Amino acid sequence: MRRAIKPFLPPPVKGGDQLPIVVDGSPLAIIGIFIEILRERFAPGNGMDEHYLWYADMTQTSIVIESAFRDTSQTRNKKPALFVDKDQSVYGKVILGDRAGHTFKDGKEFEWTLSTVPVLIDCVAGTPGESAILGDVVQWTIHAASDAIQGAFALHDLSPPTLGRTIPYEADKEAWTTPVSFRVQYNVRWTTVPVAPLLQAIRQRINVSGASASNYFVSIVSRG
Repeated sequence: MRRAIKPFLPPPVKGGDQLPIVVDGSPLAIIGIFIEILRERFAPGNGMDEHYLWYADMTQTSIVIESAFRDTSQTRNKKPALFVDKDQSVYGKVILGDRAGHTFKDGKEFEWTLSTVPVLIDCVAGTPGESAILGDVVQWTIHAASDAIQGAFALHDLSPPTLGRTIPYEADKEAWTTPVSFRVQYNVRWTTVPVAPLLQAIRQRINVSGASASNYFVSIVSRG
């Protein structure tokens, strides 16, 4: 019998400026984790030079630390900056059928897998040297704190960060970027339940419409 999917017990994660539609454990929440970590690292009192202090107030901050999705002139035109992004994420096939448990009383299946999210951080500055320095700080921050980060946010794995070559920044012809990249894995768990009641509700809507099943579904697809 085909089954409906219902998430359960997602891993506890935290992130900055999350919208309600960004659920715990989603790739966007992973981006939020590292935005907050970098903001804390560059916050006053944590040993950074005054030219690289982060403040929430955009008019006072010396460095921008944002998601790459915040593509606004206010953030993109300010340097230095750290932009956190992600590459293609994928759900693995760790166990056969993803099955982790079953309850005979209600036919509920408990399933589990690992999600892998490559994280990319652009360390942007006005000169190649400054960009390389920021990249070095970011790489070392992630590497040195990797065990603590995994423990605090229930991550399954955090690979050693790679510091890339300093290159011209595509979004700003007068800037340079040194990319830092690493891979994050976290647990994804969900339940499935029989979908017969849901399919019955669809049959009822078709009957009420008075149309054939084919015409009913075609009308849904072509509806403006």
